Parts: sequence; C-alpha cells; structure tokens
Amino acid sequence: MKAVILAGGKGTRLRPLTYAVPKPLLPLKQRPIIEHIMLHLKSHDIKDITITIGYLGYQIKSYFHEGKDLGVSIKYHEEKQALGTAGCLYELKDELKDEPFLVMGGDNFTNIDLTKMLNFHREKKAAVTIALIEMSVPVDFGVVELNKDSSVKRFREKPSFEFLGSTMIYCVNPEVLDYIKEGDDFAKDIFPRLLADGKKICGFTFNDLWIDIGKIEEYTRANAIAEKEL
Repeated sequence: MKAVILAGGKGTRLRPLTYAVPKPLLPLKQRPIIEHIMLHLKSHDIKDITITIGYLGYQIKSYFHEGKDLGVSIKYHEEKQALGTAGCLYELKDELKDEPFLVMGGDNFTNIDLTKMLNFHREKKAAVTIALIEMSVPVDFGVVELNKDSSVKRFREKPSFEFLGSTMIYCVNPEVLDYIKEGDDFAKDIFPRLLADGKKICGFTFNDLWIDIGKIEEYTRANAIAEKEL
C-alpha cells in the first residue's frame, strides 16, 4: 500500500521555529516529526511513501534521501506553489491509480491503528474513510437554550461539548482522483463533491493518541508525551 505525506506547508503558526526549518523536520525526542510518521507507517507494513514538499522542502529531501536508512522507499513531489490538500495529488494520479492509498498530514503525531483503519475502509467499501478523533471542548461561560417564547428551556454552567473531529488521515480509493483539480482541498472541495455525487464517505473513530502539531502549545504537548512514551 502507498502513503502520501503532505509536507509542503509553511508552518506559520509555529514561527519563529519554522523560519529556518520546515515544520515536519521539527524534532520530537531527537527525531523529526515526519520520521515518527514514517516509522509508524512502516510498523503497519506501509513502506511506499511519497512526500509532497514545498517550503524548505529541500531540507526534508536531503535529510531522508530515498529512505533506505528507515527501511522505506521515499519519492518526492515538489510543489512550486500551494496546490491544496487534495490538489497536490493531481499530478500523482498515475502513481496512485491501482489501489487504495493513505493520505496523512506531515504534522500528525499519532499511534492510530492504520491496519484496522484500512480493513474498516475495505469492509465498508467507502470511497474515502476519514480518521475521526473523539474530542471535548470546554466552554468558559453558561450556555442557555430558549423555548420559542424566549423562556429558558435549559441552562448549563460551563459545559463541555463532545464531538468527532476530522484528522488529516484519509484512506482514499483511486476513483476519488477523478474528482480532484489543482488547488482543491479535501474538506472544502472533494468531500462535498463526492457526497453530491452519491459516493460513500465513512468515519473511522478512534480515541488513541493524536496531536495536530500546528501551534506552539501543541508542539510542547507532543514533546512532553514523546519524552514519556517513546
């Protein structure tokens, strides 16, 4: 099975750390974030990896080369300009046309069971399966529900809202590639397009470790967990 790691972003929310280093190369316990991702893929026997690179991408390429030291095979696809989370696959159609493949963000720190997710995807016969993480967000003030006559129906003091959050981990069937154009985003463009065409999208729910390392506080939390568990 093939995997595509999206690593072309500028990581602006992590500045100043990303002024000189691309976000996927920031270390977690002395290994770059993206190296943890590739080792996790390898642990599920996914060794054929394409990395889409853009901002400071030459550093990723010169660090990992073809992936021999990690026991994987790495190809690189360089974006001259931002092509979108799905649009970057437009030029990879011929390489991804034969079987389902994984798409992962280059800042996903996770121990999700990818084998279980792939089996789920095949059993459900979905066009796309999205990894969904169980989340809870606290609210710092009282929440009020009103009846139609404006009388109070319910009052909750500082509740927490639970929901399923979409991660940047997708299992994708090759048929989806026909829906992609340059500049497309999975959430904004591809998923609505698939649903409108009657295609099946499934959610694989998990509650294991997952951190989207997009902000300084998330990077700090990921480092703390890496020091304890890795």
